[in-house]
Amino acid sequence: MKLHRLELRGIGPFAGHHTIDFDRLSVAGLYLLEGPTGSGKSTIIDAITWALYGAVAGGDDSTKDRIRSTHADPRTESFVDLVFSVNAGMYRVRRTPDWF
Repeated sequence: MKLHRLELRGIGPFAGHHTIDFDRLSVAGLYLLEGPTGSGKSTIIDAITWALYGAVAGGDDSTKDRIRSTHADPRTESFVDLVFSVNAGMYRVRRTPDWF
C-alpha cells in the first residue's frame, strides 16, 4: 500500500484544515514523521488507521471518540480524507466522526 494524500480537519490537536502530500514527501521513496512530544505524530497515524479500518489502534481504552478535536469549532465538521493505492488500484476514503 502507498499513501498519496491525507487531508484532515478537526482531528486531534489539528483544529484547522491540513493536508499532507505523501507523494511529495516520498520522492526519495521514504519519509519520516518527526517532531516533539505532542506535535501530532500519533494523531496522523490514528487518522490513517481510522480512515482505513474505522477504528483507532490501541488497547481496550482506545476509542474513536478521541478522533474529534476538542479544539475545533463545535459547528465545524471534522473529517479524515485519505487517498492511497494498492495493486488493485487507487482508492479514496473519507470518514467523519460524530461531532455534535
